[in-house]
Amino acid sequence: MSSLFSKPRKQSAKSKKEPPQPRYQPEAATNPFAEDFPHALQVLRLSHEGRGVARTNEGKTVFIEGALPGEWVTYKVRKTLSRYDEAVIDQLLQASPQRQEAFCPHYVSCGGCQLQHLQQDAQLAFKQQLVAELLEYPEADMAAPLTASPFGYRRKARLGIKWRKDGRLLLGFREKNSAFVTATPECKVLMPELQALLPLLYEFLPKLEGRKHLGHLELIQGDQQLGLVVRLLRPWARMSPVDRRLWKNWAEKQQLQLVFQEDQGWVVLDEEAGQPAFSYTLKDLDLEFSVGDFVQVNPEINRQMVDQAMQWLDLKGDERVLDLFCGFGNFSLPLAQKAAQVLAVEGQQEQVARGEHNAERNHLAAKLNFLAADLNQPLKQQPFIDQPWDLVLLDPPRAGADHLCKEIQLLGANKLLYVSCDPNTLARDTKTLQSQGYRLKHLGIMDMFPQTSHVETMALFIAPVDA
Repeated sequence: MSSLFSKPRKQSAKSKKEPPQPRYQPEAATNPFAEDFPHALQVLRLSHEGRGVARTNEGKTVFIEGALPGEWVTYKVRKTLSRYDEAVIDQLLQASPQRQEAFCPHYVSCGGCQLQHLQQDAQLAFKQQLVAELLEYPEADMAAPLTASPFGYRRKARLGIKWRKDGRLLLGFREKNSAFVTATPECKVLMPELQALLPLLYEFLPKLEGRKHLGHLELIQGDQQLGLVVRLLRPWARMSPVDRRLWKNWAEKQQLQLVFQEDQGWVVLDEEAGQPAFSYTLKDLDLEFSVGDFVQVNPEINRQMVDQAMQWLDLKGDERVLDLFCGFGNFSLPLAQKAAQVLAVEGQQEQVARGEHNAERNHLAAKLNFLAADLNQPLKQQPFIDQPWDLVLLDPPRAGADHLCKEIQLLGANKLLYVSCDPNTLARDTKTLQSQGYRLKHLGIMDMFPQTSHVETMALFIAPVDA
């Protein structure tokens, strides 16, 4: 079966950056619609971002929004570049058996999802194949994907705000391939409690005197709490008393925690109560996070992800563990329940403080220490470099951890667990780790963002026996 995705092609420094290209392009079949549609194209595969990839008779690549592998389409070019075109479907002449009707009425324009038109099992196959072929390590055990409900999963989302000239409110995600806002009065990937806020916000926001001074909104949900962050385009001090009262009454009615964000920081209506905290559970652990913290948006996949990490690491109880890019302790606390000692390292002081608080409230402070350190600096300069480590967990941002992987052998760890939100940087870092003798043992995807092209990956590396 032909591959469903495309891989980046090396480019010269002078060439314009182009979307990921296929490693190989299977030849399209003879056009069965040539008599009526001589310029119809067959879609060969999906690109990394979920667009159909086709090729003209002249050999030029065309990325077609909404097209699926095997389909025959005519298309309209939206953007022409020297090496490729970007297009949308004009006519769908032959549909893929994996095509389905998108469940969202805003899907065509909204940029929040990219794969609603592809059946769920095919979405998973696309993501698994993308990771497997990017990493190209057949000796690794490919785990079953971690999955949960494809709807109502998202506990955090940022929504743009735009006011039309006629006064109509546009509140929602950005349009596909655009900075414009799509009106989204409903969104089925949000958790139900957050979904319920959307029509209420559409009703409430037009009542504000300073409605045109709102930048965006961020919806947040903990296991027991609802929150709303309001980004202000001018200082809080300039908000009218009328608007302050309206916001306060509305937030109390909806039973949500309200925070305003301005250039100088955060503002809460109840200064005595302080900045609101949210929480979620991982088995018998209770973790708090705040509005500015990074938190995994899919709570069920997060629970499965942490469980899988613990299974793969197989802690015996005497290990010293180093958790890099630890945040407020999503992996650190479960590790501390099993290991002898855990050092959790994070670049943001606020999250370090939150992690220390979480360790205290879960009675793990004796085994779990948090450290604020700049992980962009070389390992040789880090304060933990001279200590012995049995296991290392890496959960870096999308840019990956290239510089750390180049020096990782200095830590002397027997196992390295890498949690990635970008398979391209994971593939790069895997090559670096392999060059140092590390062997990829387990590999698996986590469908953290169903209906989108985003894929999270977990990889377990084993050090050389004679290391």
